[in-house]
Amino acid sequence: MLILVLSDIHGNFQALQKVIKESRQFKWKQLWFLGDLGGYGPRPEECFNLLRKENAVILPGNHDLYLSGQLPGSFFSSESIRSLIQNRGLLKRNTLELIKAIPLKQKRKGFTLVHGSPENPATDYILTDDDASNAFSSFDGRGCFFGHTHIQEYFIQGARGCERFRPSNGDVLSYRKKRILINPGSIGQPRDRDPRAAWCILDTRRKEVRFFRSEYDIKATQKEMRKLGSSDFLIERLEKGI
Repeated sequence: MLILVLSDIHGNFQALQKVIKESRQFKWKQLWFLGDLGGYGPRPEECFNLLRKENAVILPGNHDLYLSGQLPGSFFSSESIRSLIQNRGLLKRNTLELIKAIPLKQKRKGFTLVHGSPENPATDYILTDDDASNAFSSFDGRGCFFGHTHIQEYFIQGARGCERFRPSNGDVLSYRKKRILINPGSIGQPRDRDPRAAWCILDTRRKEVRFFRSEYDIKATQKEMRKLGSSDFLIERLEKGI
């Protein structure tokens, strides 16, 4: 089975639409979304509706948990809180109630799905080799998909510890006889100095993951953010991939 895996859309409807369109060539059968529908971007409700239209498996991210009243503001930076307050008026009450009911960790096709880490899905980051080592000890099975860092990368568990890799567009990872942690990267706000939307395709039959980047109309999203009243920092970072 082919599965489209996405994370960290952050209300960037332009980017999400482009990735859905480009990924159609693979004729994927499922869509897994690893969280952070809202925050930063201007169109979280439209993003949520598109995911539901695609019958996506949806996990809540830390931004979504704040918006739905499940995570305190002390976890966030001042820039994040400002954008989240703006986002509250962009999401319908019914959408927030649906988010409240979603479990923080799910298991699909033998993979653990989380936003942050398998140990603490809502808040922890997997940023270092030590983080990855802790994560590997916190789930059963061959692999775990995570987001939260906005960086497209993967870790492989070996006898001597973890190996970390940053794939290029089109790279393929075979996970036969391996334990892996995979971050598909961010759709709406990449932070690896590549502004293109990041995503991946999981092939459960071949036991492969293929990584991709998609160009989208960044200026259109920036225009919507200016209209919303977003800060210059949040607007400008989109084109820089930071």
